[in-house]
Amino acid sequence: MLLTFQDRLRIPWRGGAKQITLDNVLTLVLLIGLQLLAAVNFYCCLFVFLLLPLLLLYMKRLLGKILPKSKFFTLWFFSSGIYLIALFELTVPLLEILPQENVAFVILMSLSFLCLYKAKQRAVQAHLTAISEANGVDCCKNGNDSQTAVLISDRDDSDDGGGSDGSGRLACQLCRKYVPPRAYHCKICASCVLRQDHHNVWLNCCIGKSNHRLYLAGCIFTMMALLLFANLALTAVCHPTPIFTVYGVIVMMPDDCTDIFFQYDIALCFTGSIYALLMATFIAISVLKQLCFISCGMTYTEWRRGEHVKRRNCLWNWKTFCLGQ
Repeated sequence: MLLTFQDRLRIPWRGGAKQITLDNVLTLVLLIGLQLLAAVNFYCCLFVFLLLPLLLLYMKRLLGKILPKSKFFTLWFFSSGIYLIALFELTVPLLEILPQENVAFVILMSLSFLCLYKAKQRAVQAHLTAISEANGVDCCKNGNDSQTAVLISDRDDSDDGGGSDGSGRLACQLCRKYVPPRAYHCKICASCVLRQDHHNVWLNCCIGKSNHRLYLAGCIFTMMALLLFANLALTAVCHPTPIFTVYGVIVMMPDDCTDIFFQYDIALCFTGSIYALLMATFIAISVLKQLCFISCGMTYTEWRRGEHVKRRNCLWNWKTFCLGQ
């Protein structure tokens, strides 16, 4: 019955109706339902935001076992951004917000969506399967074939050392082929990824050489947009107090939020701000980890595998990262 219901659950789309899976429906129901529940009163708000990290952690472990390629977290992330934009434009009292602040928030959210969408699109460019198909190489053959030279040549990583034969080639036991240095196999993507950092469940793709810079830029823009949303929404619904002035712009912070649950739409703005701060905290932790690993000249996969290769100084590592070498 569930399979029949899922097969019939489709929406009209150009080129043919698109099927909606149950995990996509569950994402929207949970996200909207929890946000509406959190705005009921203080205790519901406390319960929801204590439950939310545990719920997402449980869903990550559950889907990792039964459906690793699920779009649950990708849809959750982008739906959260759309929800916050709609909440900001439709519910937050805009009379308390300057027009340039509104424009700044929309621009930051647009840049974050663009960078992360491009990062997801370019993820496949770091897969050795896609590279071999583009060059007409059969990636299923082992390293004895002369055609694998296309996969092996990687001059950018010539300083990383190589195998025992001095050719700089490493063998992937799962793909049964030679791969360039710093290429690691992702079991979820079923492919070796050039300079893989990690498999990101929020984008449902691997972060590697082709999209690492876009991913980092998207995280930074998202964090800035979430912090700006939280500050503007809280100072609009709570009693604000000035903190300092930057280039003639007075930076405000919320002072008293004791009466926000007496009106439901005001409570929605408050809970949306708390949700934005919660997301910004986790993104900030991820950004700090990325900055540390990039400064050390390694990826998260290399650190997790214990392959702490000593590279050059921090400036050279950042130059290599920014130039995509």
